[in-house]
Amino acid sequence: MIVTRDERLPSVPRRSLFGAAALAMLAFATPALAQAPAAGAPPPSVIVETVRLRDAVDESSYIGRVQAIDKVTIRARVDGFLASRGFDEGHEVKKDQILFTLEKEPYEAALDLAKANLASAQAAEELAQATYDRTRPLAERGTSPQSALDDAVAKLAQAKAAVQAQEATVKQATLNLGYTEIRAPMDGRTGRATYSVGEYVGPSSNPLVTLVRQDPMYVAFPVPQRVLLAVRREGVSADSVLVRLRLPDGSTYTHDGAIQFAEVEGNAGTDTITVRAELPNPDRLLVDQQIVGVSVQSKKPELKLMMSQAALLLDQQGSYVLLVTPENKVETRRIEVGEQRGPLIVVKSGLKEGERVITSGQQKVRPGIVVEPSEVKEDVSAKQ
Repeated sequence: MIVTRDERLPSVPRRSLFGAAALAMLAFATPALAQAPAAGAPPPSVIVETVRLRDAVDESSYIGRVQAIDKVTIRARVDGFLASRGFDEGHEVKKDQILFTLEKEPYEAALDLAKANLASAQAAEELAQATYDRTRPLAERGTSPQSALDDAVAKLAQAKAAVQAQEATVKQATLNLGYTEIRAPMDGRTGRATYSVGEYVGPSSNPLVTLVRQDPMYVAFPVPQRVLLAVRREGVSADSVLVRLRLPDGSTYTHDGAIQFAEVEGNAGTDTITVRAELPNPDRLLVDQQIVGVSVQSKKPELKLMMSQAALLLDQQGSYVLLVTPENKVETRRIEVGEQRGPLIVVKSGLKEGERVITSGQQKVRPGIVVEPSEVKEDVSAKQ
């Protein structure tokens, strides 16, 4: 259908189009461009919070691995057949408890033979001593040649050396007989026995069993070198912190630990240094090579200026807050923040204790206007 000029819609002036576009842009303007309330309108209401000093515990989290302080592989020191085993695999044993016994008969016989040889050597020494005692006064009077005295002196020395050799043989045979009883060098928990009773073992055999000390235990965790440098520069000592563990099931270990030492060499691949802490293990919940969460905390909390994270705003220049002055006027304040503490954040600079910051309603205000603040009544804990 052809539309005549008279049937067309009335044209809209260009000035009206520009005005509508300007109104649309203002409608979608950012909160920072919010207009002041109209004359006679009540001031916008906002939620504010007072910045306070709160108890804060310095805490750093790492991933660590449980390590046994002492781990011993038990080996046989002499050859022989296993005669008995004196422990149950996987159970704890006490120090000096007999773990294995080797057949003793060959070593008892060797000890008897060594004692007999010693007795023979001692008898020979007595004869050599008597010969020397008879020959010496005769040689001094000239009734016996000097060669006879020299021969008596040499035989006496040989007899004494033979006695010393046999005494050493007796000692070695006694040690070998004692090695047939393999005892636990410490309290600990045994692993699986490598050999069964009746098998032939010796110093060249594999370890008979592994013994691991259960209480206390180490926890080793890597700490970045920059963190250790900061700690040392601040003069923080190992006595001022404690170590807490988070077990694989998410529960918190009930016993706290203490840092014992840090390795003297760093890890070139990760730029970290391994730190070891010692923890009691009376309930045997910690197992060698177990992975746990490690939290290093200061023993004494310190006061730090904190505010809710809801008050923190960011732009291209950095962090800032909208502050409410005692006259209830809005003011922009640039701040420097630190670490987070649950719903709170540490304020390093820019704010003072007692000042009020807006935590809700920032989009309704702009710097310089008067607002109706409502104080947050609940006290949010600074601890997670």
